[in-house]
Amino acid sequence: MNKLSSQKIDTELVESLKDGDQEAFRKVFYLLRKRLYYFVFSYAKSDYVADEMVQEVFIKIWQKRKTIKPLTFTTFVFTIARNLTYNHMRDTFRRESAREEVWKNASTQYEQIETRMLLAEYKRIVNRIVDELSPQKKTIYIMSREEGRTNTEIADILGITPKTVKNHLWKIMDTIKTRLRPHLENNLLLLLVLFIH
Repeated sequence: MNKLSSQKIDTELVESLKDGDQEAFRKVFYLLRKRLYYFVFSYAKSDYVADEMVQEVFIKIWQKRKTIKPLTFTTFVFTIARNLTYNHMRDTFRRESAREEVWKNASTQYEQIETRMLLAEYKRIVNRIVDELSPQKKTIYIMSREEGRTNTEIADILGITPKTVKNHLWKIMDTIKTRLRPHLENNLLLLLVLFIH
């Protein structure tokens, strides 16, 4: 191996490799593998990637041996190494970007589903609270929040003043907020106040 490391890659060795000589291929491997390793490592900054790319380079050399030009052999080898390394790094970046995108989308969807589930649960709790209100307060709440009527319209229908409707709604909302508070997590009180208004 020491003899090999002191040898040069000459045109005769490359011609033998070109003709399919496995011993010539082995010699080229030992003469170039360390230089190729450090060349790839300078781009990829990874021992694993450098080892993998060096193997890929020699597979390509063997596959393309018949097209090799002895005078430009070293340039040919390092061009293969550079291209394989760039392709690997680009593909890795794309995979990581795609994985991050999938994770981001999954997280967003999960959060949306979780929020919808929480809101549905809180809506059920609000409905139970409303069911326990006095008949007049329940009617006012339904007409205001579910039917979207104005205080004046509700007052006309029920034969009371708009101010009375407003006072009832204020008390109803206060009751709902007070009874809902133990069920709330984090800052959902604010969200639900907006939701039930």
